[in-house]
Amino acid sequence: MFGIANFAIRPAERIAAFQADGRKYAALIAKADHLDAETIQHLLHEARQSDAEEIEPLRAVAYNDVMLEIDEPEALIPLTPMQKLMGVLA
Repeated sequence: MFGIANFAIRPAERIAAFQADGRKYAALIAKADHLDAETIQHLLHEARQSDAEEIEPLRAVAYNDVMLEIDEPEALIPLTPMQKLMGVLA
């Protein structure tokens, strides 16, 4: 909830942070074809360290969405009530 309040109070700063995150992940995707899985995992872990705090609760929601898209429902992970709500709203 703090993230929502922070976004409402300082939207320009939050938008800039989200755009920086987008550029960071786009650069990682562009390099991914030339890297092995272990290196990608390491770079992804490093990239996540500076993500905007609003992103973290959405990771499990996004993961479950992908598992359903690739027809792997047994790989779903439990979601908190707030994550379930975010999944419905997303």
